[in-house]
Amino acid sequence: MTPEQAIPAQGFSSNIDTALERLLAPVAQMEKLKRREYLTPEEVEVVYGLKAVTLANKRMKAQGPEYIKDGEKILYKQKAIKEYLDSRTVRTRR
Repeated sequence: MTPEQAIPAQGFSSNIDTALERLLAPVAQMEKLKRREYLTPEEVEVVYGLKAVTLANKRMKAQGPEYIKDGEKILYKQKAIKEYLDSRTVRTRR
């Protein structure tokens, strides 16, 4: 191997760090969202899988989880989302 082909140890380490940051960014973002008390409909979609469009439809029909409206801003308490999902639990028969 020629010196031109050799990767400096520092450059290699930097490449690994960059790759790890890119791979772990979604996990870090999810953990950050899970720690927040209030979520936007789009954030609820990311964390809980409830589509923002579905939440909007349920708001129009006065259904769905409790929410906070301040002007155009819609926020959901994580506790309200969890309670709503728990209330939708269906018990199967054996």
